[in-house]
Amino acid sequence: MDYFEVLHADFDKESDRAAVILTASITDELLKSLLTAKLVPVTSSTDELFDGPNAPLQTFSSRIEMAYRVGLISCKFARDLHLIRKIRNEFAHNIQGCTFEDARVKSRIIELNNSHGILQRDPEKYKDISVRNQFLEGASWMIFHLTELSEKIESFKPVNEEWGYSYIDADTLRKRSEK
Repeated sequence: MDYFEVLHADFDKESDRAAVILTASITDELLKSLLTAKLVPVTSSTDELFDGPNAPLQTFSSRIEMAYRVGLISCKFARDLHLIRKIRNEFAHNIQGCTFEDARVKSRIIELNNSHGILQRDPEKYKDISVRNQFLEGASWMIFHLTELSEKIESFKPVNEEWGYSYIDADTLRKRSEK
């Protein structure tokens, strides 16, 4: 799926709340894909790191932190992803309705824009851009970057033998422990 295209083509029709929540959801899913591509693959249909209510990498926040800690993204990019997460939380948890003009949301978007500098690269082009479109423009570049990272990632290789242990694949080991 080309998330970059979806963001620009479909989100014009969405409410502010839907645009933010869907943008964060796409970003979260791309982080999961990036981490999954890096980690040793699992052979079962579920992944205990990501699936289930107690999975350690179930949340957007934990995925951001793990991606940073294993060296997939920079500290600055992780900080910007946390800004998107916080903006999403404002829209998701504010029952009265939330807009891009709300002070906390607007300040986080300004902080995000100052961090990545996308809008400063061509100030004339972006001088009259709405706060909503500032958010979508910055987030779309982040989504593009995550997509590129996922395509170039090399996964960790499983350790097949260690001193004193003979190789047994994960499925065989799991079947033995279930008996």
